[in-house]
Amino acid sequence: MSKLAAIPLYRQVIRAVTTAVDAGEWGADESLPSENDLAHRFGVSQGTVRKALDVLVVEGVLYRRQGVGTFVSDASDFLAQALFVPLSGYGGEKPKIEMLGCVRIHAGEQLAEILGLRRGAALWQVRRLLRVAGTVIGLEEMFLPEANFPNLEMRRIRELRGNLRELCWRDFGMRLKDGEVRYRAIPAASAEARLLQVEVHEPLLQLVRLARDFDGKPQVWSVAWFRSEQRAFQAPPEQA
Repeated sequence: MSKLAAIPLYRQVIRAVTTAVDAGEWGADESLPSENDLAHRFGVSQGTVRKALDVLVVEGVLYRRQGVGTFVSDASDFLAQALFVPLSGYGGEKPKIEMLGCVRIHAGEQLAEILGLRRGAALWQVRRLLRVAGTVIGLEEMFLPEANFPNLEMRRIRELRGNLRELCWRDFGMRLKDGEVRYRAIPAASAEARLLQVEVHEPLLQLVRLARDFDGKPQVWSVAWFRSEQRAFQAPPEQA
């Protein structure tokens, strides 16, 4: 590594690590080499590497698992990375996100069971619309326990465009991993029909997901509905 007097060594290591991450040398949720191996690679001390990694952890580029190692962060937004493709099969677009709100509700029997809570436990309900070419194409509702995420602010949710995976990690120090995405066709209920601007009972594509923390505890339940009469939903590559 070039040791430029004007740039502290740990900053040079930060630049080298971020360049390697951007180039795909280490993928999302993939472990970095040991601090000793990185020190040898960059020609610096292990302490310098540790200082650089500490900064990258604080900045959210990396995260640590105690006793396991340092990993590349992946807080991507599943739906924001999806494509909505015309039925012709060409010209897919990513959606624009429009936040609707964040309210406090109480868990009914089904949500309590899904999230491993007692019935009536306080939840946050976060809702957002997805638009393509100015047309509403999707609606998503996300539920998370208030006890684990106190003082959730709509301002902050808007800043992150409703990416709760990133919010949980950055603001609450909780890493989440999405589970299997389940799809099914359902008729539009009145609430979804109104927001999606379709007729009641019109067919919709429904997606459900459950994100868990690294201890396996359920944290965020997501249900989304999509219009499919003009565009097909295409999941991000890692989830396809």
